[in-house]
Formats: sequence, structure tokens, C-alpha cells
Amino acid sequence: MQSPGLETPFDQDISPAPDEPPSTHWDLHLSVTRTHGNRTLPTSSPQWKALRAEVLLRDDRTCSACGYVSPHPNGRSMVIDHADGDASNNDPTNLRIHCPPCEAVRHCGFAGMRGWLVVGESTMEQVDIVRKTRGMFESTGTVPHPKVVDPSAIPGDVDVLELANMMLETPWEDLPPERRRLRGFFTGHSSNLFQKTMLTGNQDTNDSGGDLGKAPVNESDRRAAEIVAVETSLPWIGFSKEFHKSSQKFLDSWPPSKTLNTKVAWICVDNDRAVKMEDEESLDRDGLSTAWDKICAEGPVTLSQIDKLAEEFNVLWGKWLVFVPTDRVDALWGRIVKATLAGTMGCSAKVSPCDEGNPRYRHVICVYNSDYRSKAEVDKLRDGLRRLGVKERIGYKPDIYTYCRIYMGNSWGIPPSRYHS
Repeated sequence: MQSPGLETPFDQDISPAPDEPPSTHWDLHLSVTRTHGNRTLPTSSPQWKALRAEVLLRDDRTCSACGYVSPHPNGRSMVIDHADGDASNNDPTNLRIHCPPCEAVRHCGFAGMRGWLVVGESTMEQVDIVRKTRGMFESTGTVPHPKVVDPSAIPGDVDVLELANMMLETPWEDLPPERRRLRGFFTGHSSNLFQKTMLTGNQDTNDSGGDLGKAPVNESDRRAAEIVAVETSLPWIGFSKEFHKSSQKFLDSWPPSKTLNTKVAWICVDNDRAVKMEDEESLDRDGLSTAWDKICAEGPVTLSQIDKLAEEFNVLWGKWLVFVPTDRVDALWGRIVKATLAGTMGCSAKVSPCDEGNPRYRHVICVYNSDYRSKAEVDKLRDGLRRLGVKERIGYKPDIYTYCRIYMGNSWGIPPSRYHS
């Protein structure tokens, strides 16, 4: 019996694709994974993002079930899963990677409700069904018919939702043999599961601000485009208490002087005690882009217009920029990391990794506060940097400038820094 509204494709006469040799597989089968425990790290939190980035790097962006390797340097759309099902257990040894199709198999009840899976009896292993389906999707752009994936497959005597309900009471291992011969086959509705991990030529979204405004192209615009391209295509490495255990281990693992900018976009740390910066995932980017375009089209851009835009869209954080040569960056970054974690230095900080082979390269360290309009807060952050040994001339830049692509040489003649010291 099939769920209402879902097709039963097995009985159609479809010419099969050539057989593929069976491959070595890891354990993957239809299941109903029930997560227990309170999620202590929301997926939008800096701590979870830092932990996710570390796990993706540790496991080479590789699905622990089917072995698929994400082509995106930041592992776009790959899922970080709690192996024991306990969402509060964020020990790195309990975290593993799944690609979206394998995650659908593991949550077959949800996948069935979305119309992504149908079940049939098959001698193929589930992992080989995933791999063969993906390979054919990447070649044709469509999800292959179940009979193309396995010509010998026959419809199951239960549908995927009925099977999921059974597994709520009886684990897969204890099901009768005929039930354990059931496999999940992907329907045409599941194409996005395969599509979203592929390279499509579109940039990933990240916390970099995006491509706002359509000002005349100049050196500032080109520089902005370069920064966005790097920040959205490479991982950001952040301190994770669960993964690194201590600030010193984090510093030893990711020294900016030895971490290559071809592998990592930024190395970051957050102050858990500080007022959190607005979650950029909740930012109305389209609205901000439209408002900025309108300002640019109406005439000369003024600081008051930018401030009003920042208030309207709640983009109020800003940062002091410290430029440091490679031979000094590790020591200064170490002091900033420890002060940030101790709660005495802003709400977050990040440092650019090294540019190998460029002896004149200077790293940039960005140290953030939550409201650039508060001169007292900005000055306090500057004084903290001076106490940590920063003697160079430094500039302060509101993040709204980044969103509006206001860099050196911008079209509006606006200084790229609001304050200097």
C-alpha cells in the first residue's frame, strides 16, 4: 500500500541503466532517527558554526555513510549529525557528516511525508542506491526511476510511512527479514537533495555581507567582489570549547602565520559574555539591497543616510582593524583571543590567514563591538587593544560599510573608516 498522493513507480516499464559494480559501503539503512536531549548549541550560533567547520575539516567534508565528498570548501548543505542521537552531546567524537540524501534515508518518515522516498525490495545495498542515484543525477540532471537504479526491485508491501511507524516501535535490526530487505528509492521530488550539494557556479551564502548595491564598477567594487568571493567559498574556523577544549589548543591548531588563505577565509573567536551581534542569517538582505540601491540612485550618498540604513536594518556592529606582519601576528592574535574569551575584549574577533610567498603581506585582525554609534564603547575597545600592545595607527569600520561595499576608492568618496587612532 502506498501513501496517498505518492506515485508507485516500480511497475512502469523503464529500460534499466547498465549495472554498476557493487562498492564498499558503510552501514546505511532506512531508519527513524529520534533526537533526544536539548540542543545546547543552536545551529545559528557562532559556537555551533565553529564546531561544524572543525568537523567538516576533520572529516574532509565526507559523508560518513556513502563517502560523498562535498565539492564546496565550506561543505555547503552537508549535515552534522549527533551519532548517539543526543543533541546535547556535542563532543566532537559524537559528531559525523551526512549528505542530504543519506540524511533522508536516516529520517525516512520525514522523507516519506515530503514525497522524497518510496520503498521497494532490493538486493542492492542502500548506500549503493544512493551512490548510483547521485551519479545518474549528476549526469542527467534528473532523479532516475527506481527501476533504472535496480531493474530487479519490486514494490514493498508497505509504504515508507508505514515502515517508519513500525520502526518507532521496533528497531531496524529486530524487524523480520522481509522488512530488512526494503530499500529507499528516490523520487523526482527529491532532486534538491542532490542538487544543493553540487557545484553550480553560484556562490555560497555566508556572513560576509553579500553583493549589495549596483554602483559604478571601480577598484573598490572589484576589491569588494574579491572579498565576498573568498569569504563565501572558504571555511571560517572558530574557537569551539567542545572541539578545542582550551584557547591554547585552538591557537596551536590554527596559527594565522601558518594557516593558508587558500584553505581558510578567517580564524574567529566569540565572547560568550558579550551582547551578541545580530544573527546575520536573519538579516533582510534583499530589503537592505533595495534600500541601498535607492540611496545610490537618488544622488550623493551621505553618512547620515548610511547611519539611517544601519538603524533600519539593525546592522550596528563595527570593528577596529589592526594590520600586522606575519612575524608578529601569532603573538598579538593569541592575546586578543584570550582577552575575548575572558570577556574583556569586544564581542568577537577574527584574523586573516597567511598569504604564502608574499613577504610584504600584512594580516588584518578585526575586533568587534555591537554598536558603532556608541563612541564610548568604540573608545573602550580601542583602549583595550592598546593595553594588549597594539601601537600601530588603526581604523574603525562599521559593518554597514561592508554591506554597502564602501572600501578605499569607493564611488561616493566616503572614507572607508569612521574613526582613526
